[in-house]
Amino acid sequence: MNQKDFLDSPIMTSWPWMKEVDAAITDPIPPVNEHDKRLSVKDLIVENRDKIDKVKSDLVDDPLYDPKKHDDLWILRFVLSHKKKKNMKNATKAAKTTLLFRKEHKLDEWGDIRDAPPGIDIEQTKQFVKYYEEGSFRLALPDSKRGLLLYLRIAGIDGQSLVKNIDESAWLPNLTYFTEFCHQWLDYITRTTGRLTKQLRIVDLDGISISQISMEQNRRDGKAMSVMEDCYPQLLQQIFLCNSPSWIQIPWRIARPLLPKRVV
Repeated sequence: MNQKDFLDSPIMTSWPWMKEVDAAITDPIPPVNEHDKRLSVKDLIVENRDKIDKVKSDLVDDPLYDPKKHDDLWILRFVLSHKKKKNMKNATKAAKTTLLFRKEHKLDEWGDIRDAPPGIDIEQTKQFVKYYEEGSFRLALPDSKRGLLLYLRIAGIDGQSLVKNIDESAWLPNLTYFTEFCHQWLDYITRTTGRLTKQLRIVDLDGISISQISMEQNRRDGKAMSVMEDCYPQLLQQIFLCNSPSWIQIPWRIARPLLPKRVV
């Protein structure tokens, strides 16, 4: 198949959030404004064709691999996150880890959850949001052609009560639901705009005090994140810290376990 045939291929993706869409990946839309620097997915696939094919060939015999789901875009994210290793072993390993993680947590059975954001009505997240002050945790989609925006005000989250009242076993399901929700939206936007779309996070440190910091919450967050580190590649664009106090090292210790090791 030559490059033009590949780009015009009608093969569809079977991800449930793409059910009503006519193309697995559209041609890239024009930038929505002067700040839109997102890259063309099709250009990235062509640029990384050999690497994608290498990972794909290593996945073919995996019983969990489904080419209608785990297509070039799905593989591309692993390639971009592990591009320092030219032989793509780390990319393949991360992809296999993700296949197993999704099977163990039955994520492919969840269907389209984009209309069910993390909150009080969601089993995996309802325990946690009880300890968030109103307005301290906000997920928004300001523009349907751009990525998700997360606003987090640390001072509005009662970390001490979270640790005291919620069993540690609930941490991973909570984070998994939140991340899967974000992933579905970002994958949908990426495919329907043709531009690799990620999430922006704004962490507001206004009003935070040392006494509010729970090192146990920090540990649990980091532990859950480490389990999922390879499973949602190319999801986060940037994190902005605002209203930082002078003792910035403390907030950094809070945020660091939530970041992929390759970002830190």
